[in-house]
Amino acid sequence: MSESAPTTAQGSTTNFRLLGVISFVIGAGAVLVTRLLGLAAPLLISTGLPAAYELISGLGLLANVLSLVLGIAALVLGALVLLRRGAPKGFAAAGAALGGAEVLSAFIGFGQAAYYSFL
Repeated sequence: MSESAPTTAQGSTTNFRLLGVISFVIGAGAVLVTRLLGLAAPLLISTGLPAAYELISGLGLLANVLSLVLGIAALVLGALVLLRRGAPKGFAAAGAALGGAEVLSAFIGFGQAAYYSFL
């Protein structure tokens, strides 16, 4: 006989492995995107535009929203895989950790923006 069809246990493990990798990619992408948006602030200040600080404020809000949304997605997918018995957990743990750090970073960013708006 040639190859046999994969059993359901192999198929579900593969699906959860893929979810773990997706969680890691989303978490790493969230870190990368928000840090790149953070690098835009010094560039805007160096241009000397009169509206640079308003643009920085808008980019900060965009970075916090992206960080929150992508962080929640990575955290949920990673936690889903981590709670599954028998599923590979390496990428899922990394994705959940990155997602959790991004959610915390977003809340700190929102708090910082609120604090500066009241000064």
